[in-house]
Amino acid sequence: MRSEDSPEPGRLKRELSLLVETVKEASHDHAKDLAAAIAFWAFFSIFPLLIGILSLAGYLLQSAELQARIYEVVTDMFPGSASLVRDNLDAVVQYRGTMSWVGIGGLLWTASKGFGAITRAVNRAIGAKRTDNFLLSRIRNFFMVVAVSVLMIASIAITVALEIALDPSFLSRLGLDAVNLPRLQGWTANFVLVFLIFALIYKLAPYVEVRWRQVLPGALLAAALFELVKTAFVVYLDRIADFEAVYGSLSSIIVLLLWLYLSAVILIYGAEYSIVRSQASEAAAETEPGGAE
Repeated sequence: MRSEDSPEPGRLKRELSLLVETVKEASHDHAKDLAAAIAFWAFFSIFPLLIGILSLAGYLLQSAELQARIYEVVTDMFPGSASLVRDNLDAVVQYRGTMSWVGIGGLLWTASKGFGAITRAVNRAIGAKRTDNFLLSRIRNFFMVVAVSVLMIASIAITVALEIALDPSFLSRLGLDAVNLPRLQGWTANFVLVFLIFALIYKLAPYVEVRWRQVLPGALLAAALFELVKTAFVVYLDRIADFEAVYGSLSSIIVLLLWLYLSAVILIYGAEYSIVRSQASEAAAETEPGGAE
């Protein structure tokens, strides 16, 4: 029988309390309105960003398999709108091989408008005041776009390399026994990639310096919510919603906007959770023996 002073019940209660406080803080900071602003700007930024990523991948990765995998991952991130994303990318992807670095930079600079909305929302969530001017803010947002793009390309490249290395046929040609390990693909690979993207945003977006240990819990929560909500969203679209009956040919656009909005809400909640958890840890440290009074 578990003893009454076991730490598990207290830890669970603390986590639930943090989640409740996160919801309260998000409501206080008007998370829904912030998410709507992010979704609006993201809608205009998403295709320049994706085209820029594919073009950048054409320079950094010469493997057609790796480039195809990036194409697969970016469309998988938009449930219900994959065909819309794919059709638009197909219309311009033929030019990615001839696009100059200036063209890629222009696309990523355009995509930085969406990251500007993300930056404002994250700083609103953590209560940070703006300290740089307009130009520096745009440069910050641009480098966030570049960092996220390179992270996505590198993550997928590493994933594909590991899949090849752990392939039984490849190991057998080397005279090694097949390793009974799950391939780093599908849900696991997507989860890790989404987690890293959230963590990078929470690290780079704030106007104040934050530590990795402060942003990782929020990134983990956001990544878990992202995958759960994505699964539920797909079920909702398949079995319940009928957007075509209401919006007709605009249904794919409406679905994309709705998904961008839900993703933005998740991003804000992750940022709120990070600051709530950090403040709770600081308060607990002050109350411990030898802590600050």
